[in-house]
Amino acid sequence: MTFTLILSLINVFERYPVSGHNQSLSFACVATAQGIDALRINPAALALLNKNIVAFGYEYTFSHLEGLQNIFTGFARPLFSGGASLGLSQFGFEEQKEQGFTAGYGIGLSKDFYLGASFDLYIIQNKRTGTGISYGLNLGMLGNLSKKWFLGIYGHNLNQPQFGNSETGTIPASLQAGLGYKPFEDILSEIDLSISEHMVRLHVAGAFSIENFLSLRTGFKTSPNSLSGGAGIMYKNIRIDYACEYTVDLPLSHTIFLSFEF
Repeated sequence: MTFTLILSLINVFERYPVSGHNQSLSFACVATAQGIDALRINPAALALLNKNIVAFGYEYTFSHLEGLQNIFTGFARPLFSGGASLGLSQFGFEEQKEQGFTAGYGIGLSKDFYLGASFDLYIIQNKRTGTGISYGLNLGMLGNLSKKWFLGIYGHNLNQPQFGNSETGTIPASLQAGLGYKPFEDILSEIDLSISEHMVRLHVAGAFSIENFLSLRTGFKTSPNSLSGGAGIMYKNIRIDYACEYTVDLPLSHTIFLSFEF
């Protein structure tokens, strides 16, 4: 269990996105992210916003192992020819907390091509070593290949944020590319590849919707292997998403996400 936990947390900022929708898909959603969920998976999709959104998310990380938890609150709205979003998160436990502030904007260059960028401010608070601050720059692209196929690319921490002067204090850049397929309005699938340093991950996911009221989702991710599943309920302007993630040799992680559109 210890090795898997270290592998899962070796880059703690990989867990900073809190989204019941995205996590139930094992983050295989770079090409199909929507709404405020796009802020931390592909800001280009913020260009598709057509309503204001307020959201709150909570992840009971690895069943609160060592006191771990992940909290998020955010706001998104259409702006000019695209959409903008702000998000705040805190991940960690009593001894160390990692806080993140994210601002993102996406714009449509045509009806089939969108670009987006976001900025992360990272703050690490460790009871023994003190406080460290850094920032990350992210870029995203989204393209409609046809009415059924979508392509997304997202580069995260492209400037390789650094805390202190040592290499161990550097957050590596990562790149994720995904291909989404939507044969019908209520069926969606996607396959992504992500790479960070020398680690390559495969993300595969599928979702099924019933009358725009209930959505069922599942996903799989490698390195370390994890299986996710969840559901989303939409009632009027309120959306509730739940996700459960199983990582080999670790307790379950549970996520609840509440958003309101207006």
